Amino acid sequence: MLQNGSHLLNTSSQDPVLGRPPWVTTTLGCFLIFTIVVDILGNLLVIFSVYRNKKLRNAGEPDREPL
Repeated sequence: MLQNGSHLLNTSSQDPVLGRPPWVTTTLGCFLIFTIVVDILGNLLVIFSVYRNKKLRNAGEPDREPL
């Protein structure tokens, strides 16, 4: 049995739960952050395009005849 926190000194270079090296976790985290940022920027471009283009703003409405 380990006492006085000596188990903290027995750390290995791998994640004990999943058995992955730390660089894999870091790479996956960076990839997910990059994907989220690109998704947000893409959505902002779509919103900006709809805001700028009148035909896109009225795409869901039928054409109305003037009275």
